[in-house]
Amino acid sequence: MKYNFDQIIKRRDTSSFKWDKNEEYYGNKDAIPMWVADMDFPCAEPIIKAMKERLDHKIFGYTIRNESYYEAVINWLEKKHNWVVKKDDLAFCPPGVIMALNIFIEMLTEPGDKIIVQTPTYDPLFDSVYNKGRELIKNPLKVENGKYVMDFDDLNQKIDKDVKMMILCNPHNPTGRVWSREELSLLGEICLKNNIFVVSDEIHFDLVYKEYEHIPFSSLNDEIAQISATCFSTNKTFNLGGLQLATLVIANEKIREEFNQAICTYQTRLDNIFGAVALEAGYNEGEEWLEQVMKYIKDNLEFAKQYIGENIPQIKITEPEGTYFMWLDFRSLGMTPIELREFLVHKANVALCDGYEFGEEGEGFMRINIACPRETLKLALSNIEKAIKDLS
Repeated sequence: MKYNFDQIIKRRDTSSFKWDKNEEYYGNKDAIPMWVADMDFPCAEPIIKAMKERLDHKIFGYTIRNESYYEAVINWLEKKHNWVVKKDDLAFCPPGVIMALNIFIEMLTEPGDKIIVQTPTYDPLFDSVYNKGRELIKNPLKVENGKYVMDFDDLNQKIDKDVKMMILCNPHNPTGRVWSREELSLLGEICLKNNIFVVSDEIHFDLVYKEYEHIPFSSLNDEIAQISATCFSTNKTFNLGGLQLATLVIANEKIREEFNQAICTYQTRLDNIFGAVALEAGYNEGEEWLEQVMKYIKDNLEFAKQYIGENIPQIKITEPEGTYFMWLDFRSLGMTPIELREFLVHKANVALCDGYEFGEEGEGFMRINIACPRETLKLALSNIEKAIKDLS
C-alpha cells in the first residue's frame, strides 16, 4: 500500500515524551520538537492490524517467544543484512539496548576498568560507564573531507591493560556515519589483539540510505563474533519506541549464558506482549513501509540540504549515510552551547538535541530529527532562518 507521510498527526497532549516534555526540558512547550529519536509517522498497517487482532483476544498475560518469533528475526537479518544467525545465538532484553549495555558492563568489567567510547556519541553511553564506576576513555572521531572517520592512531595510543570493553555505535548517532567493512575490520583486529570486548549498539541499522550498506560488527568473521555482541531493535526501525524491546546476537556461548542469567535475575526475560506481536508483524510484513519511509526521509534530507544551502549558509551540514538525523554545525554564530540552545528554543521556537550532550566534541552543533512531515521540517528551518537573520 502507499503510505502518506505528509499527514500531520496530533501528538501533543498524548503523553508523548517528544511532544509533552518541551516545557520541562526547554521551558517552551510550544517549540517544534525535533529532538527525541522517534518518528512523527504512523506505524506500518500490518503492525497495527496484528496488534488490533491481539487486542481483541482480551487477555494480556505473560507472553513467551514462539518459534515464529525467532524465525522472523533470523529471516530479517538474512534478508536485510545478509547475515545468517543461529537461533541459539539470539538473546533478548525487553527493557531495551541501554539496559543490555549496562548488563554487559556489570558482567565483563570491574570498577576502575576502562571502557572506550567514540565521541561525539549518544550520551546515555557515557552515563552507563560513569554510573557503574568505570573509567570512560574517549576516542574522538576526526573529520576528513567533511566526513567523520575513526581515529585509529588515537585509539591505539589509549589502549592499555585496563581497557576491557569498547562501545561501538553503528550507524553512528549523531553524525549518521555508516561504518564501512574496512573500518570495522580494522577496529575488530585491534580489539582482538588487545582482548577488548565490543558491544555494538546498532539500533539504527535498518535506517540506512540506499547508497550505503550496513555491516553488523559481529558478522565480520567468527573470531570477531566471539568478542562482541550486537544489539538492535524494532523500536527505531518501525517507530515502536514505546514498546521497549531489544534483540542481541551473542555468539560467545559463555557470555550469552551469563547475559541470559542476568536477564533472569532482573526478572526481565519476558517480552511486552504487544512488542512481540509488533516485532513479528514488522519483520514479516513491514519492509514495504520501511522502504517508503526511508525514501521520504531521504527526500526530507535533500530538501533540508537545499533549504539550508540557499537560505541559512551559516549552518554547515555533515552528510548522513544513515539514521534520520542531521548533524548541524552552528559554530559560525559564535554562541556558547547554552546561548545556542536558548536562541533556538526561544527565538526560533525549535527544540533540537543539544550537541554538547554528545560530548565536548559536539559543542556548537545540534542534532535535528527529520523523520517528520515535510511541512513540519519546512516550518522549523524557516523559523531558524528568520531567527538568524534577525541577529543582524
